[in-house]
Amino acid sequence: MYWTDLLLSAAVGWSAFAIAVAATRWHRIALLPITIFALYRAVLFIHEITHRARRDVPAFTLVWNVLIGVPLLIPSFLYEGVHTDHHRHRCYGTEADPEYVPFGRRPPVLIIGCAMAALVAPVAFAVRFGILAPLSWVVPALRRPISERYSALVINPRYVRRGPIGLAGRVQETAAFGVVWASVGLWWIGIVPPAVFFCWFVASAAASGINAVRTLAAHRYDRDSGELSMTEQLLDSCTIAFTGGRLTRLADAGRVLVAPVGLRYHALHHWIPSLPYHNLGRVHRLLAATLAPDAAYHATVERGFSPALHDLLRRSRAHSGA
Repeated sequence: MYWTDLLLSAAVGWSAFAIAVAATRWHRIALLPITIFALYRAVLFIHEITHRARRDVPAFTLVWNVLIGVPLLIPSFLYEGVHTDHHRHRCYGTEADPEYVPFGRRPPVLIIGCAMAALVAPVAFAVRFGILAPLSWVVPALRRPISERYSALVINPRYVRRGPIGLAGRVQETAAFGVVWASVGLWWIGIVPPAVFFCWFVASAAASGINAVRTLAAHRYDRDSGELSMTEQLLDSCTIAFTGGRLTRLADAGRVLVAPVGLRYHALHHWIPSLPYHNLGRVHRLLAATLAPDAAYHATVERGFSPALHDLLRRSRAHSGA
């Protein structure tokens, strides 16, 4: 399941990318959405990598980095040893949580700013690996701050990475550095056309923006202090369920595109992080059918991304008095 899904997504995404680079203007515009959503799906396997032991799917992390992580400048070490802090009971919802900001208790401009910042993430990654990485190699004093503050995929700007970057991470960092400057060098001598950079930036920025929206709908973001119980953490997470019915199939398909690889079942994932992505839907349907009507899990279900985002903005405006 993992190999078929990843390889098919990568093949479709990079094929569409290559054709888009060589295509004329309107054909390129038509091909870019295919590139974006196929590569976006492949990118989100980074989430599964952090939750699977290497022995579960041997060589998967290596192949993912070769096909997706390094070419898109998001190697897996940026998430490994980082995302697990989001699942730690004592970290969740605190400054030690890399993926939590109490947006529901902050002004709406912060929510909008988070989504907009995601669109320039590809430029930040290029600077991180093209400039900061070599600086950290030659200036020892920079290694620690770059490792702690600029080596993690986060939405919480106060997060400080504590986990070490091992040998595999350093190899990934070097490979990403090579991609940045090799592509610039090949463009300089006329081998790589400017369309490559344009298509790469559009695909990366769009995927990052879509993921930012998905992330904003993944939690209630309503906790500002204090340790949460497991039930409170569950209730602070969201499940974007299928609505069913002929008229809503198109909307359901859109939800799969926006939150692929099981990420629309975010509350269930927080409850049972070890569940593989392809089993989340089946377990969700089983729970929805068998749990008592007053079970806490039912309160996590939203009928779509729009209701979840609207509720977040409503609470944000109410708290800020806007």
